[in-house]
Amino acid sequence: MKLVLIAGPSGAGKDSVIRGAATLLKDDPRFYFARRMVTRDYPQPGEIPVSTETFDQLTASGHFAKTWQAHQLSYGLPREEMQPEHPAVQILIANVSRTVLHELLAEYGGHVLYITASPTEIRRRLEKRHRESPASIQERIERSVSLPEHLPMTTIHNDGLLEEAIEQCVQSLQSLLEVR
Repeated sequence: MKLVLIAGPSGAGKDSVIRGAATLLKDDPRFYFARRMVTRDYPQPGEIPVSTETFDQLTASGHFAKTWQAHQLSYGLPREEMQPEHPAVQILIANVSRTVLHELLAEYGGHVLYITASPTEIRRRLEKRHRESPASIQERIERSVSLPEHLPMTTIHNDGLLEEAIEQCVQSLQSLLEVR
């Protein structure tokens, strides 16, 4: 099984692209979209909401394969999500922070789908969410996370039509079936 880590800056449209790809691939048992746990009151598809207390207890018990903090929230990939039970699964897809790519690739190997967009488009999307102050949005745009060199990576620029980015994602995932 090959691990595919989806990462990119906030506002690049990762969740929308993942949601679209998961819909298109829902009947193909070779693809499994891992769910992550998050201490957020308004979970996105593919997320399991938990309280901070529950998250801390799960972390202490070793429940997670990987945890990270971002934007005052805690995220974790449960170990069972990293080991799907269906025998047909060949590609495991996980939405993660750029800050944990190196560690996950070192431990599990795999490939990165890096979804990004122009700073102008990212700002527009973050403002449209109405969840953050202008200062917080600016901080997110300026947040720089250096990616490890020589990553096995495919970049998807999500500045145009969402459907185009979804199709690029699906094509990238399907092409990884052949590179085993």
